[in-house]
Parts: sequence; C-alpha cells; structure tokens
Amino acid sequence: MNYHELVDVVAIRLSGLLTRDQKLFERSLDVPPLVDVTPDAEATVENATAAGQHAVDVDTPLGTFEAAYMPWQWRGPAYPTVVYHHGSGEHPFEFGRFASSSFRGLFVGHEDELPVNIVGVRAPFHDRSSTEYARALGDLGNFVGMCASSAALFEAIRADLADRSEAPVVLAGVSLGGFAANLHRACFGTADRYVPLLAGAAFGELFVSSVYRHLVADSALCRPDRLRDVLDFTDEFRAVEADDCAPLLGRYDRIVEYDVQRSCYEGFPVAVIEKGHVTGALAADLLRRHLLDAVRDAESPA
Repeated sequence: MNYHELVDVVAIRLSGLLTRDQKLFERSLDVPPLVDVTPDAEATVENATAAGQHAVDVDTPLGTFEAAYMPWQWRGPAYPTVVYHHGSGEHPFEFGRFASSSFRGLFVGHEDELPVNIVGVRAPFHDRSSTEYARALGDLGNFVGMCASSAALFEAIRADLADRSEAPVVLAGVSLGGFAANLHRACFGTADRYVPLLAGAAFGELFVSSVYRHLVADSALCRPDRLRDVLDFTDEFRAVEADDCAPLLGRYDRIVEYDVQRSCYEGFPVAVIEKGHVTGALAADLLRRHLLDAVRDAESPA
C-alpha cells in the first residue's frame, strides 16, 4: 500500500469513527433504481446567470429535495459555461478563511486564468453538519433522491443556459459530483461535454467493494446485489453513443477504484493521475488543467 492508498484508507477509517453511530443505508433499502428515479426528477431554474445563492426544490418520485446553485463567474454568453458539482460531504459555498472545498480549490482565486462562465451546484443535505448528513443517508431513498436531484438541477441549469447562449455547456464534478455528471449523461444526455473527475458509473460497487464499505451498514452489505441494482448505471451510461465525455481517474484510488470504474468508460480515453482519491481531489492544478482541456475540446469538437 503506497502513500496515496494509505491516505484514502485512513480518511475513511476516521470518517467511520466520527460517524460510527450513523451507518450508510442502515434504515432502508426499499427504493427504485437510480436510473428509474432520475428521468422523472424535475427542477426549475429562472436565471442561471443571476448572482447569489439560489435554493431550488427538486421534485422526484421519492419526494422533494432542496438543492442550490450559485453563479460564480459570468463572462458573458460568448463563453462556454462549466457547471460544477462538489464531492460528498463538502460545503461548496463556504469561502471563509478555514473553509475547504473542491470548488474553492479549482476556481476561487483562479478566475483570471479561467476563460469560462462558472456555476456551482450544491446537492441536497450539503447545507448541514457531517452528522446530520450521515443521518440522512441512513436511508438509501435519501441517497437516490439526492443524486437524482443533482442530475435534475444540472439539467435545469443547462436548459436555462441554452436559452441564453449558444456556447457549450460542460457538466463537471469530483467524486459524488462526477457520478452526478455521469448520471445526467445516462438519463438526459443533453450537455455538450461531461468531465467526471475521480468518478464512474459503477456506483453501487463503490459501496460494496471499495474501502468505502466500512461506512456502510452491515445490513446493507449483506445485500450487495441490491445496492448494485439500485445504484449502478454502467449499462445506461455505455448505451449513450455521443463522444462527449472526458473522464479522469486516480491510479491508486481506493474509493473510486481505477480497475472497477475504468471499465465504465469503454471507448473513451481516460486521463490517469498518479494519485489516490483524497490526494487526487486535492490536486487542484491537475484537475483544473484537465477541465480546461475538456472545455477547449467542447468548443472545437472537430
């Protein structure tokens, strides 16, 4: 086990200690598959360019979930737009001195080198404490609803931007956010480019076989096929024929495992960084460079 793998293992073990009384999916597994819920999730965005944070109620077959979005930089309709989704457990719109998020690492302070419009997305349950977040995800239905809501908000923002500009719209995210971008591709497929960072489409497998399983309730781990049936969407992702995805994986990732998720991207070149999950998410310069390359490809697809 090298340094990058060790950091992933230690991070998950520490998370398990902090939330030891709150295991994932411990209350219920009775929920329809993610790919069945997501196409019926609906959100409305009135103006994806208006400054400030905007709460959005997303209606899903599992109930209503509150998400949010925030335009961070708007250069104008001639520029492509990156719509970015954070990782699990982050507070993406906190920018204080001690705040830490992938959104901040990628974009804040780097605006001059980013010739793009930027809109941030906040998933449901990410405006609360870690304990409250873990408690919410004790129900698999809340997790499915959260992911479906993120994909639906992606779509609402994309649709609003399409009415305002003919420039490309790129959906991107790290970890949870990358899975949300891929889920949008599988269920909506309307963006010009997708940039999943440290993510794939074998979502259920992550909770069954990676080090992340230590955060999952024993009652759920006893039903691994149920988690796969509900959360995996590899087949739907592969069924999309468009050449519109620019994935990035970490070779030593012990959470979004390279060998497992690489197979989701059959037919796509996959950028690989010599990092794990945690160290990869912290490698903001590498992720930013990859994202900008993908944006350029979206502007000149030929």
